[in-house]
Amino acid sequence: MEFYGPIESFFKSPEKPPSPEGDSILFHLRVDLERLYGKEDEFNTKPSAHIMLSMMGMLAGMDYLSKIYSGKESGDGFVEMATKLGKLDKDNAEALYQLRCALVHSVSLSTICKRKHYRKGTNFIFQINDKPPHILLEKLSDKSREVKYSISFYGLKKCFTSIINALFEICNNLSHPKNRYMLSSICKYSEEKILKEL
Repeated sequence: MEFYGPIESFFKSPEKPPSPEGDSILFHLRVDLERLYGKEDEFNTKPSAHIMLSMMGMLAGMDYLSKIYSGKESGDGFVEMATKLGKLDKDNAEALYQLRCALVHSVSLSTICKRKHYRKGTNFIFQINDKPPHILLEKLSDKSREVKYSISFYGLKKCFTSIINALFEICNNLSHPKNRYMLSSICKYSEEKILKEL
């Protein structure tokens, strides 16, 4: 049996076996996502048969991780994490958050921005692709009250896994300004365990 501290337990790889004491929500989300979209490091495989569920899971997971990273309200924390760790500019980070709202709240590929943002009232419309190159977001058109984006499924997968890796690095870097806050958050969330056989 392997023993993990709170950080290792929270970020436990989906390749590891489940613990008899239960595992973090993030671990089980990653295991379930691998069943839907293949291994985390595979990007040029056949198209996923569960692309919508996979995207909903990744975006909900990013929302969960943004609370651990920033503690801010959903949209602000998500956009902050997407810009700082996902390396997106603010407009693309906002578009990614709007995709999360469209999929998670409406099971739709469009939504009207309700946040205090210069795009408030704008209709965000998305199309999904799984073809290379895996550019996460590409703006297709931008009219006064309507903006269209193409979203790469595999680009989102890369972004999700790179954010997980970046958060793990922050937790192991005592000099990082977010280190203390994240360690405190992870200790709080590490009590939330799911006990199930995989």
